[in-house]
Amino acid sequence: MNERPYESADLPSVIETYTASIRLLAAPYYTPEQIAAWAPIPPDAARWQERLAHLHTIVAESDGLLAGFASYTLDGYLDFLFTHPAFARHGVASSLYHRVESVLCALNIPKVTTLASLAARPFVDRHGFQLDRQECVECRGAYLRRFAMHKQLRNERIA
Repeated sequence: MNERPYESADLPSVIETYTASIRLLAAPYYTPEQIAAWAPIPPDAARWQERLAHLHTIVAESDGLLAGFASYTLDGYLDFLFTHPAFARHGVASSLYHRVESVLCALNIPKVTTLASLAARPFVDRHGFQLDRQECVECRGAYLRRFAMHKQLRNERIA
């Protein structure tokens, strides 16, 4: 597995990974209407390009295929963390998350925050996140349940 910074040429693969992940891996947690609203087909590539332009994104590749990606801000917000279904449960998301956490720790960011879906909640729980609140948000006419969560980071500076 190779991890590297996102490049604009990765956009179609990132969109495909996101869409496939939601439509296959998150499907047991949501209704077909919620899935269709959350990962519409066709996706809006211009909206994706604009959204990713404001984030730091890391992609994981395996044999030239995009296995997953993580996007975050330098103030500690984990925005995206998605694995392509073909690579699910092979440590891709954990590896990407640990890379993000390492960057944030190196920057002495005190905590990482995220808005976790029902499908992502077990993952973030396993990685030490704490629940702040539960929300129900509107997405293209459907309502989705999510969890505002945080994790305190151990920032150890070498004196």
